[in-house]
Amino acid sequence: MIYGIYSDIHGNLEALLAVLDRMKELGVQRRICLGDLVGYCANPNECADIIRANSDVVILGNHDSVALGRESSENFNFYARRAIEWTRENLTPATTDFLQKLSYLETEGELCFVHASPRSPADWYYVTSLDDAVDAFSFFRQRICFVGHTHWPVIVVMEGESSFRICDTLSNTLEPGQRMLVNVGSVGQPRDRNPQASFAICDSKTLSVEIERVPYDIATTQKKMRDLDFAEYLINRLSEGR
Repeated sequence: MIYGIYSDIHGNLEALLAVLDRMKELGVQRRICLGDLVGYCANPNECADIIRANSDVVILGNHDSVALGRESSENFNFYARRAIEWTRENLTPATTDFLQKLSYLETEGELCFVHASPRSPADWYYVTSLDDAVDAFSFFRQRICFVGHTHWPVIVVMEGESSFRICDTLSNTLEPGQRMLVNVGSVGQPRDRNPQASFAICDSKTLSVEIERVPYDIATTQKKMRDLDFAEYLINRLSEGR
């Protein structure tokens, strides 16, 4: 089975459509969204509708949770807080109902899917270092765990019981005795200095993973945000990949 795993869309319709088109070209058979459908960009409802119609599994993200009012935005920075407040005020009943039904973690065979970390998924731990990744391996039993949340794609391999390494490239095929933690990056707001939308392809038979990048119409996304008086910081960062 060929999986397409994507995360952190954040209301960026143009990036989402580009990713789904690319998945179709690559022959993806099963689509998994790791959450943060909303926040930051101008099309939260449109993205939620498309994700609902085109994904086999959808996970709840922290921005989704805050948009629902389940928790406070006090831990967000100023720009994220303004964006999520606008998002909350503009969610349709259909989007709210959809987000309310999402789970924090799902598994399928040898694959695990979660937004932030398999360690207490509702607490939104960031996996930003090798030490964080090593800790995360203790909280899933599948061969591969896919995460998002940091907007930064990376692959970490566990070899045996005590050896861990960050892959030099954004592709890897598991060998016997190995496991992987894969951050798929962000569709709607990449932060690794590459503005192209990021997602992962996984062959569940060979247990191979590759991070894909796809260009999208950033200028249109930025114009929509500017027309709604979104912060210039959020607008400009899209073309800078930060």
